[in-house]
Formats: sequence, structure tokens, C-alpha cells
Amino acid sequence: MKASRLIYYSNRSVKILKDEGIKIFYQKFTNKVRRRFGVKREVPVISTNVDADLFEHYFSNSVNKKSEFYKPFVTHGEIESDIDLIAFYLPQFHPFPENDKWWGKGFTEWSNVTKATPQFKGHYQPKLPADLGFYDLRNTSEVMREQAKLIKNYGLKGVCFHHYWFDGKRLMETPVDNLLEDKSIDLKFCLCWANENWTRRWDGAENDVLIEQKHSPKDDLAFIEDISKYMKDDRYIKIKDKPILIVYRVSLLPDCKATAERWRKYCRETGLGEIYLVAAQSFGITSPKEYGFDASVEFPPHGIKHTPDSTRLFDYYNHDFDGAVFKYSDVVNSSDKYEVESYELFRTVFPAWDNEARKPGKGHVFHGSDPKLYSKWLSNAIKFTTKNNENKVVFINAWNEWAEGAYLEPDRKFGYAYLEATYNTLLSFSKKSGVSVLLPVYNHEKFVYQAIQSVANQTHQDIELIIVDDGSIDNSVGEIERAILDFNNRLDIKFIRSKNNGSQSAIDLAFRNSSKPIISLLNSDDLYSESRLADCLDLLIMENKDLVFSEVEFIDENGSSYDVDLPDRYESSLREMEYNGLFSSLKKFNLAFTSGNLFMRRDVYRLLGGFREFKLCHDWDFLLRATNQLDVGMLSVPLYRYRYHSSNTFSSLSHLAIQETQQILSQFD
Repeated sequence: MKASRLIYYSNRSVKILKDEGIKIFYQKFTNKVRRRFGVKREVPVISTNVDADLFEHYFSNSVNKKSEFYKPFVTHGEIESDIDLIAFYLPQFHPFPENDKWWGKGFTEWSNVTKATPQFKGHYQPKLPADLGFYDLRNTSEVMREQAKLIKNYGLKGVCFHHYWFDGKRLMETPVDNLLEDKSIDLKFCLCWANENWTRRWDGAENDVLIEQKHSPKDDLAFIEDISKYMKDDRYIKIKDKPILIVYRVSLLPDCKATAERWRKYCRETGLGEIYLVAAQSFGITSPKEYGFDASVEFPPHGIKHTPDSTRLFDYYNHDFDGAVFKYSDVVNSSDKYEVESYELFRTVFPAWDNEARKPGKGHVFHGSDPKLYSKWLSNAIKFTTKNNENKVVFINAWNEWAEGAYLEPDRKFGYAYLEATYNTLLSFSKKSGVSVLLPVYNHEKFVYQAIQSVANQTHQDIELIIVDDGSIDNSVGEIERAILDFNNRLDIKFIRSKNNGSQSAIDLAFRNSSKPIISLLNSDDLYSESRLADCLDLLIMENKDLVFSEVEFIDENGSSYDVDLPDRYESSLREMEYNGLFSSLKKFNLAFTSGNLFMRRDVYRLLGGFREFKLCHDWDFLLRATNQLDVGMLSVPLYRYRYHSSNTFSSLSHLAIQETQQILSQFD
């Protein structure tokens, strides 16, 4: 083995690499390190052109280290949603003769994936699979059955196979053919014809053609006849009862309108009926009308707008890097600017994109993807589709494009986080978006029944109420049990009795026992307006917020409106919000007034670590931290009824206000 390829690691060696400019000799390696790596002879001097940070990247467990976003597998229930999510599916995970000839014996997509290396600091490579492993799609029955379970569990409609047909010659047909034969695999699917030449390059360029497309009227009919057997399958995905067919590059068809008509005529005459033709927006293709198609589908990164080139912003290990780097966050933010087209356009998102594995040193990288950003993009795409499209379909690129870094399948860094984000995002748009209401109770026998009743009276229906009594010494427990008897038919109620550990502990206990994707708090002496959960959920979804709160209506002990003379800082904060934003406004005054007014995505509570140990201002502290890091919105209507009474927190703990305020603000100023 060449000396330049021998690199051995110890914690001390990395320190020396940094401190002494990579001056490491054999003598500096301990016998323990030599034994660890099985070194039986002298270790050569490590060349001084080895990048210390790259050295550490590989050998300090940073490769495929679990992300803070990492999620394990979780079993989910079925989502009732009008939105169909379809992920593109690459079948190139099995060897076949043509690939053996062109790329070497046994070549599959994994051959590219495993050789990828990081090009700059923070570059996530290589990307390696987790639970599904380096699967072989020749064994479709086992692999695809597991994939189908994941697809269904995380809310996707199905997959769209890339289909390879070259003038009668088919490639990579084994997976979809095996699926067709095995009716026991519960996987809905459709096809996307990759109708371009297959070249030695991976980007569709016409250099060094490996197998050529020859479009002709005869080939049109041969193609549609061949794929009709898939369209006849009960699992084939349809729009308005019409089988979907996507064409990747319609502009390559000599007379696309004529081709479309031949296909339609053939399907009518053979009993398939009407088909739904979709043009992928690749290589400048936009409207489907000029091609005689029914709709277009985005195919990012093709056609991505409002995304500046960020290549120069990174510190490179590979000083000869000749690719391009963009920020994933820029792509996501551009989805806020979706334009309505004059034709049916299916939106498409990708969880990440990095084709360094296919184009070493020349890849295009959309850096900084994480499940939260992906969820925002997917949410924007669903929101647009719900509002503007006749057919409620959104595509994801892709299920398993591992060599392009675009996959939903679990990997070693994120686990199931992208699938979990997919499920939760779709769930938040379902007609029955689940909300867990957390209700901590302490000595509120006079008010707690009414609080529970206000939850039962919500116009939103899918509610789980988690009640934690924090060691009440009055008759609060009796009132809770009375409410459970009265409202158990309207609410899914969990009642937990605890020792007196304080409100933060009670809220945290309620959270740990909750299960819904949305969390809403309620103080046991306060009330919800009837539309509170529905209105807050609308803002959370339609504006893609992480947390929302509303204006407050003040009531007295009897539930009557109570006129509160609010401080001048309240009005000043509202004016501040118009000019400098919500965070600046909240630093002046807690516009939410109470923790019970907070309505958030589940991950927000987990990300912020719940409420901190402030007796009076824990709600304000939580809200400031959320607004500083996340997207928070305020509803300018009073949906929360805050009760002033003799044992109110403001009355009993007001002496802590100045001290806690100074502590909280010091972390932001």
C-alpha cells in the first residue's frame, strides 16, 4: 500500500495535526494505537498536504454521526387527507448486463454512493443507508415489501418508477416486473418514462451515448402497448380514474401532440380508457399544452428559481472542486413565492440534493437540508396545491435517489426524520389534524370543569386532552372526574394524578403522555373560545408557522368580561411589531400573557426543551426563545379567555417580575 494512503488515527494525532501543521511521525503513535489498527510495521510520515479537518472528519466519529434531528421508526395510523404524496423511485439497485459492461461487474447505484467523499467543511458525505441496508432489488419480494410498509406507514400514496425503454429495449425492468407479478405487495405505483439517451454522464448531456433513443410512430405504439399491462394493475395510480404517465423530456419527441394522440387512441381502443399525461418540467419544459399533455410536474433541481450560488462561501478540503454549492434554505424560502400558472402544475420537493457521489469533485450540492426545512417546503407545496390545483397531488424527488442525495429512506444520520416530517406535515393538512391539549391543574375546583368543557365545545374535532393534577388539596380531582363523565364521549381524555412538583413539571408530564402532532396548552382557570383550535390550526398551516398565539379576552371569576387597564408597554409593543417584527415586540411585553395561549407543532416543545424554571415568566421565556429561533405568528382576534381572580399567578408571584425579567432579557441583549 502506498504511504500516502496510510492514515492512522488517535485523539493525540488530530491535536498534533492542528497544532503542529501535520508533523506526525511513527514515534508519536503509541503501541496501543498501533495494535488498534493492526500495524505491524513502521507507519510512514503523513504528508503535510493532508487537511487536518478532513482527517478529523473521517476518524472522530463525525461520519454518519446521528443528527439532532434523528428519529427512530414509529408506527403511525392512516391519515385522512385529500393530498396524495407520490415519490419518484429509482430502480438501479441491482446488477444487470448493460451496467456490467458500461461500469464494471456488479455495478449498482450503491457503487457510486459508497465512494463519495466530503468536498468542504460541513459537507454531509458519504450518505449511507440505515435499516433497509444496501438492498438488491432482484429480491423485490422482500425489499419492496418493506419499502411498501414504510411508504404506507408515513402517509405516502405510492411511488413513480423511472421507466427505461429504448426503441423496444428495456433496462432495469426487474423491480417493477416483480412487483407486477407479486400482488401481495401493497404498493401503489405509476411510471415516468426516462425517454432520453443514456450517456456516460449522469446529467442528461449527450456525451458518449451508451444506448440511444429512437422515437418514431412505431415506437410510440410499441411503448404504450408494453406499459399497458402496468396500467391495468389495480395498484396503478390514477387521477380522475385515468392512469398517470409522466414523460421526462417531452421536447425530445419529434411530434409530441401526435404521440399523445396515438397513446390516447390506443388506450381507448384496448379498453384502458382515458389516460392522464404529465410532462416533467426538465430542460426548460414548462406548459403541457403545447405538447398535448394534461399537466406538468416540477422536477427540481430543474427550474429552481431565486437561489443564489453560494459556492464561494465554503472552506474546501478539495481545492480543485469544480462543482456548485447552493443553500437548501434558499430553495425552501423561494417556495414562499409560488406563482399560479395557467395550467395544472404538480409541485415537487426534494428532501435534499447532492450528486457528488455521481460526479466526484464536480457535484451540485444543496447544502444544509434538515427535516424542519424540508417540512416547510412540503407544507408550502401542499398549501399551494390545496388552494390552486384541481387535482390534489404533490410529488417528492425522491424515495431512493441515494447517489443524488435525494431520498426519504432512513439513513444513519437522520434515521426516519424525513419520513416523520413527511407524515407530520401531511397530518397537519388532514381534515382531522390531531391536537393534544395539555391541561395542568392545581387547586382550581371552581374553574377546572369549565376549562374542560371549553375544550369539549371546540369546532375542531380530533382532540386528545391530557389532564395532570399536580397534587391539588381542594376538590379539583372530583371536578375533573365529573367532567370526564360528562365529556368523555366528545374527547379522548387521559387523566394523570401527580405529586405537587410545579406547573412546568405537570406540563412536561402531560407532553410525555400526549401523541398528537399539534400541542395546545390551557390553564385550568381559563377558557378557550369555541373556534380557538380550528383558527390557530389554520394559521399554523396556511402561514407555515411553528407556534402561534392569539389576542386575549379577560374575564372575571364568574366568566364575565373584565376590563383590564393594560400597560402602555402593550400598545407600544403592538406598534413595535409593525416596524421591527414580533421578536422585538415581545422583548417589550408578553403579548401572549400566559402559557395557556401557546399553540405549536410538537417538535417545537421538544426542540426548546419545554419550559424553564421561572415561577412567573416561564411562558414569556419560552415564547421569546421560540420566536428567536422559529417562525411564530399572532392572531389578532381574542381566542383565549384569561381569568383574573384572587389566587391568580400575577397576584401571588408579582414580586418576582423584575428579577425574572432581567434574567430572561439578559440572554437576548
